[in-house]
Amino acid sequence: MIVDRLGRKFSNLRVSLTAACNYACTYCVPNGKRLMKAQNELSAKELIHAVSLLHQATGIDKVRITGGEPLVTPKFDQFLLEVMELGLSDVSLTTNGQLLLSKRDVIAQSGLRRMNISLDTLNPLKFKHIARGGDLKTVLDGVEAMLDLGLKLKINMVPMRSENLCEVVPMLRYCLDRDIELRFIELMRMGHLQGNNAFQTDFVSMEALLDEIGREFEFSRTEAPYDSTAARFQIPDHGNFGIIANESEPFCRTCTRLRLSSDGYLYGCLSNASRYAIGELLELPSYLALPKLQGLLVNALGDKKLAFQGEVTVMKFIGV
Repeated sequence: MIVDRLGRKFSNLRVSLTAACNYACTYCVPNGKRLMKAQNELSAKELIHAVSLLHQATGIDKVRITGGEPLVTPKFDQFLLEVMELGLSDVSLTTNGQLLLSKRDVIAQSGLRRMNISLDTLNPLKFKHIARGGDLKTVLDGVEAMLDLGLKLKINMVPMRSENLCEVVPMLRYCLDRDIELRFIELMRMGHLQGNNAFQTDFVSMEALLDEIGREFEFSRTEAPYDSTAARFQIPDHGNFGIIANESEPFCRTCTRLRLSSDGYLYGCLSNASRYAIGELLELPSYLALPKLQGLLVNALGDKKLAFQGEVTVMKFIGV
């Protein structure tokens, strides 16, 4: 087992199937510039092999499928069905929800049980302005379809002062009414927001969020798993919500996450652009690949910071 001086180890893997996205969200990319597929992206078969090797090398047994937007790539179906057969303890998916209706059958067939859906507003006009792609009704219909399949859903919302702060409570009510856990994600100093005045203008702290929610609901803080990225809160007789407070209350000291990009690079930390290519290792027999991979993982674990510092890397490239 590979462990650093703080006792951190890799147990959660984010796998980006593609860098491409059918949205161009204001907090992710500048000027409506759409993220495109990376050069030399790994195939579904290669990604599955990479997951298997990482499982053997580290004991990683929790995988989250991400992007870009994972549902836009043709390899989504194959990867989902095959990763569900690896015997991992948990497989989940993060998606913007725009294509959920078209993927309903393969999701049902796979046996997937958990999903996070990114949704920043319930207002159709604001949705168009923030996402710069897709339409709100299709996403909401997809949410209902996943609930009908019996999936446990979380919704990820990025509050921004100039965009959707007034929708924090309506979104929370929407989620509580459907037994969905809402996760607020503090705006992150990533990509074009690193060193940009827009970050300071739009940033909403955990304290400000709790003040907003406290005007409508009584709540108390509850226990969260040791390596959870979110502070969790309970509203009596209603449900729970969480806040991923990467600025207000960094989770870095207990982070167990490793990221695999769609073009075959490992990233140990969102605040560090260092990366490690594993493409050549996928061509080797396992007994040769595993020792080399473990060496790369030692380096990736060493890249982890003690607090979130932001990075110029667009986080969509490496999996949220």
